[in-house]
Amino acid sequence: MKQLRLNAYAKINLTLDVLGDRPDGYHDIETVLHTVELHDTIILREDGEGISLRCASPDVPVETQNIVHRAATLLRETFQIPRGVEIELSKRIPVASGLGGGSSDAAVTLLGLAQMWKLRLDEGQLIELGSKIGSDVPFFLIGGAALALGRGERVRMLPPLPTTWVVIARPTVQITSEWAYKALDHEAVRRHPNTQGVVRALEAEDPRGVGRMLCNVFEDVVIAHHPVVGTIRDRMTAMGPLGVSLSGTGPAVFAMAANESAAKELAAALGSAADVEVIVTRTFAEER
Repeated sequence: MKQLRLNAYAKINLTLDVLGDRPDGYHDIETVLHTVELHDTIILREDGEGISLRCASPDVPVETQNIVHRAATLLRETFQIPRGVEIELSKRIPVASGLGGGSSDAAVTLLGLAQMWKLRLDEGQLIELGSKIGSDVPFFLIGGAALALGRGERVRMLPPLPTTWVVIARPTVQITSEWAYKALDHEAVRRHPNTQGVVRALEAEDPRGVGRMLCNVFEDVVIAHHPVVGTIRDRMTAMGPLGVSLSGTGPAVFAMAANESAAKELAAALGSAADVEVIVTRTFAEER
């Protein structure tokens, strides 16, 4: 039986700005993203004629409701593949946290099945397929560091950071992207990201410069409705990291640390908080 084992990496948003509404119901965004080592694992096995999905996590939607199942179905139907596949998903990225786990899983499923089914798709074809599944999926087809525009489907690769330690803290509150975009008042945003400044800092391989300019326009509205997110941000900031920000629409908050020992010290300081999951990881980009 043919089998592929693949890693699906999480992301953090170094910047996230919302530029306006779109006629298609989405929003125009400008965001700089970076993958980190935290990852899910996907095993693809050729099996029968249909698509089946197995995942032990109770937080993950099953079968046809799952973004991974939708990705596999889209690819199979688009290219009229007669063979079936069994997908085994092992989750480590917290679900609905702003870290892109579902989109990353979908992207890796597209890449893996294209390889398994010998479809020889170029990057443009994959991105077109990915954009039909979710706004973050095109980024995860590329990974590393990138600037994403439009609703996220226009992706420009950037130089990744030198390995930089990252501490992620996720409180157990539920935030949906749909709610966050509706709650965001464009006129009330106090601070917009210096996106081009962050791009220049990445090009200069300057983690400290990136850390100083971390910015996410959703931070204030999320904290206003979920004060625990602000408490976590303030506790992280007090430890003097390179920078602290919300990832995506949250609720995960991340801090960039100067080195591994600083990251572990920060994580230990947060570890006493109830109902907060703390993860130590680092930036990551697959070699091309």
